[in-house]
Amino acid sequence: MVVYANELGLSEEQAMGLGVNFGGGMKHGSVCGAITAGLMVLGMKGLGDPKTCNEFIRTMAEKHNGLTLCKDLLKANTERGGNKKAHCDDMVYSSVETIDLFLTKKEGL
Repeated sequence: MVVYANELGLSEEQAMGLGVNFGGGMKHGSVCGAITAGLMVLGMKGLGDPKTCNEFIRTMAEKHNGLTLCKDLLKANTERGGNKKAHCDDMVYSSVETIDLFLTKKEGL
């Protein structure tokens, strides 16, 4: 969310505060915080309908071997010998890339 803080009328601190409890899959391995934050940003940008939300989640899953749960994403990353920080950074990058794609599609309507 921090990437979009200014556009959303938030300070970076506010954006961090809003998203802090979604990291680590809401702190218990549920849906990846980068995906959750992506949905929050899309909602703030006027894209909160079920079709768009489902498409965003599906797109993120397709980019990550069908996985959306933090615990599953981290397990797959560990099995590949990946670094956790690099993996999570990639999830954030992937979410930002996907948000931008959706926002571009919205503007093209």
